[in-house]
Amino acid sequence: MKGLIVTYLVTAVASVGALRDPLIGLYAYVAFAVLRPQFIFSWAGDMSGLSLYLGVALLAGWAFNGFGSWRIARARAVVVMLFTYTACYIVSAALAEFKDASYIAVLELLKIVLPFCVGLTMLETEQQWKRLLWVIVLSQGYVGFEQNLNYLRGYNTAAVGFGGMDNNCFGVSLVTVLGLSIGMGLTSRKWWERAAAGSCAALILHTTLLTYSRGAMVGMLVVGTTAFIALPKRPKYIAWMLVAVLVAARFTGPQLLARYSTAFASSDERDGSAESRLDLWRDTLKVIAAQPLLGVGPANWRLIASRFGWAEGKSAHSVWMETAAEVGVPGTLALFCFFAIATIRLWPLARAEVTDANHYEVGAAIGVILAVAGFASSGQFVSVVGLEAPYYIVMVGAAVLKNAGQRAAQRQPGAMPELPMPPVVLGQPAIAGPPNGPSAQFRPREARPRLLPAIEQSRSSTVTFPSQPRVSERQRLLPDLGPKDDPALAG
Repeated sequence: MKGLIVTYLVTAVASVGALRDPLIGLYAYVAFAVLRPQFIFSWAGDMSGLSLYLGVALLAGWAFNGFGSWRIARARAVVVMLFTYTACYIVSAALAEFKDASYIAVLELLKIVLPFCVGLTMLETEQQWKRLLWVIVLSQGYVGFEQNLNYLRGYNTAAVGFGGMDNNCFGVSLVTVLGLSIGMGLTSRKWWERAAAGSCAALILHTTLLTYSRGAMVGMLVVGTTAFIALPKRPKYIAWMLVAVLVAARFTGPQLLARYSTAFASSDERDGSAESRLDLWRDTLKVIAAQPLLGVGPANWRLIASRFGWAEGKSAHSVWMETAAEVGVPGTLALFCFFAIATIRLWPLARAEVTDANHYEVGAAIGVILAVAGFASSGQFVSVVGLEAPYYIVMVGAAVLKNAGQRAAQRQPGAMPELPMPPVVLGQPAIAGPPNGPSAQFRPREARPRLLPAIEQSRSSTVTFPSQPRVSERQRLLPDLGPKDDPALAG
């Protein structure tokens, strides 16, 4: 009951606060997208309108604040790919066979893209995007806490699914945030931040194992491999990775191990679920070959699956295969580049030496890279086209790139350098001070050099010049003219 009251209170406060500061609404909106309180407190009735109220207030506040700043520097290519994917999505929906389903899917996508634009244009400082990172990690950690609590009570609800997702989709969402929590935990300098990120990572990891999802297990392996490559080979990092591996091995019982081993079994040993995935992918390839540019339309594959002998509503069990069949190859490539370009641009930041000044930036870069690696790999085995968390995590990565690009622009050679000390006045000693110190005119009156005596001294001093013969104006203009040529000069 307390959690339900807090949920309504957060909705009311954030909706009002978003009108003045859109980031307040963004934090609450992203938290609800991960927490999904309508499923945690499903006994309280219909709560689906909470995110709608937050979204409207968020967009209104964004408009009141002039739609933020679109000087996005290094994140421009990431945004272009997202807009390209959205354009392909909308055009494909307009030409789809089942337009009603496609238009609903377009609205669901815009619920992700518009908050992405709000965050990209409003997240200006490290403090702002750091808060959003913690919102995502702590929200998913709380979901993991609830699932582990149910498991201790004797009910493995994670194996059924959560938040309207089945166990496979739920596993992909967990793996995506797992990488983010690892990046935050390894680079944090404060003990309570490391404890919070480590606790969330442990809860998410165990909940992922409880889903019995083989696609999520593949994602965890990719996250671990990517972390080993990206992180510096320091004893501290290696020790933490070994601890994570040992914890995962400890909680992987015989039943889990037997199920996960079928993901790498030969064709003769695969179970029906694994074999059906390959057949589904073959059928999606037929659709892609028939309509490669725009596909059959968003949310249309499940409506035409029966034409290939599958039950109506059957998913393709792959984000990439289903997206290519529904939106077309260009749109799928744009979506893939959206994640890939963000990863490539963040890689140099992730490999930078960790200092007190940049540890949050390095942690965010590592976390986004691990999250994308986990989502892209596990998503090949699960259809989670509308999962919000990967987009919002990349949004934070784009904000990090924007801030890094703005700092680099300020350090360019064309920038105006600081002026040196003022020149020494005749008769006065040089002013002692730092080379980039303040100029003399802004010093206190008693510390300023006395210029007037120096000027008076220079005026009172006698200056002599060597005598010069008087030259007429005509001779000055015609220097080669002599007395023979001009009688006026002869005398």
